[in-house]
Amino acid sequence: MLESRTSKQLLLMLGDLVVLAAMLFSSLAARTGGMPSAEEIAIHYYHFTPTFAGWLLVMYIAGLYSPELAFGLDSKVVRILGSSFVSVLATAVMFYLMSSVPITPKTLLAIFGTFASVGLILWRGLAAYIGRNFLARSAIVFVGWSNTADDLCRTLSDEPHRGFDIAGAYPQPGFDSALPKGCATIDLMGLSEAAVNRKNVLFIIGDEASLPENVRLSLFELLGKPVRFMRLDDFYERIYRRVPIGIIDVLWFLENVDLLSKRSYQPFKRGLDILVALTGLFVSLPIWPFIFLAIKLSSRGPVFFKQRRLGRNGRLFTLLKFRTMRTDQNDFAPTEHGDPRITLAGKFLRGSRLDELPQLLNILRGDMSFIGPRPERPELAEDLSRQIPFYYQRLLVKPGLTGWDQVSGEYHSASVDDTHKKLQYDLYYLKNMSPLLDLSIFLKTIMTVLMRIGR
Repeated sequence: MLESRTSKQLLLMLGDLVVLAAMLFSSLAARTGGMPSAEEIAIHYYHFTPTFAGWLLVMYIAGLYSPELAFGLDSKVVRILGSSFVSVLATAVMFYLMSSVPITPKTLLAIFGTFASVGLILWRGLAAYIGRNFLARSAIVFVGWSNTADDLCRTLSDEPHRGFDIAGAYPQPGFDSALPKGCATIDLMGLSEAAVNRKNVLFIIGDEASLPENVRLSLFELLGKPVRFMRLDDFYERIYRRVPIGIIDVLWFLENVDLLSKRSYQPFKRGLDILVALTGLFVSLPIWPFIFLAIKLSSRGPVFFKQRRLGRNGRLFTLLKFRTMRTDQNDFAPTEHGDPRITLAGKFLRGSRLDELPQLLNILRGDMSFIGPRPERPELAEDLSRQIPFYYQRLLVKPGLTGWDQVSGEYHSASVDDTHKKLQYDLYYLKNMSPLLDLSIFLKTIMTVLMRIGR
């Protein structure tokens, strides 16, 4: 009924591998003008097959294993072509550096890159068609209504490729507002009829405390029928991969935030932080003098920007960045999109995220982790905590150089509304922090940086 993201991703990866393997054979046949010999097939598959893992990695970084993207109406041709170009280039470099490889597939690699691109585009188009028309769909019935349910209803109606059909909603007694188009109101009898007349029904339960006793009993009587039940906050998190702050309470944190179970991961995470920071410093140090020069030539002031930020459990530390703004007539208010205080060099540093390189020193000192919620200024945090519930709970983990919010694909300003959404992503990370999620964020960060440079 509710296929997991992992199963969909594995399906896409398996299909990509089949396509790559088939296109390699087709490329050999095209180059030789006929059926390649068994020896040619064996030697080329032996040396090419390990490179397929690199293709899958590049495609993952490009976001091509997001089920919402892959099974959507848009086949993302540009991303596939870009991934193929990078993969072909990396494969060519690998064969050039590995002098012991007994093949020099220059022409073959060009043919393979073209064939693989076309094959992947056709396969992803087929996958999108299958996802829209043949994968199992769930009929959604909202029990209780709220702004969160309204948001979900509109999203699922606009994005049918997610695999859900809106069967209707049973609002709370006294609800007098119109439901969005495509979401019909059903009565108490309709709850039972939906379970009988439809297949794969999923009841999304809103605020349980506000549901009348007769509604609860009606739902209880549906046990044993081909239906499933899920809380609204859990379903929202599954769809958006963030936590709906407006409908959670203290009990949600007690049930979902278990930092004790993640304690064994902390030493490993700290070791990776040190390794990443040292590697980043070693690789980037040769360009630091050029950054110093660019900053000095762009405006007067120090090279580094220092500011007090909140760390884990509210501990203050000094965050380091390369200065990207003018110091004269600067009140150091939060940066806005297109801020005129940003210098020409600063615009490039921010776009490429090179301005954050000094934070590798913060990571080495233990003030920050590589992955975690972005650290906030204490005075802004105090103001935001008065307007946004559970804001300080994001401080239960170390702040990070990058995080789940930063790779979400959305631009978030310092406004209260955007900070509200950022906190939703931060709480998702707080609940789901794991090596796999951190790896996903790391890989998505690469794509985020590349997209910023390209703008």
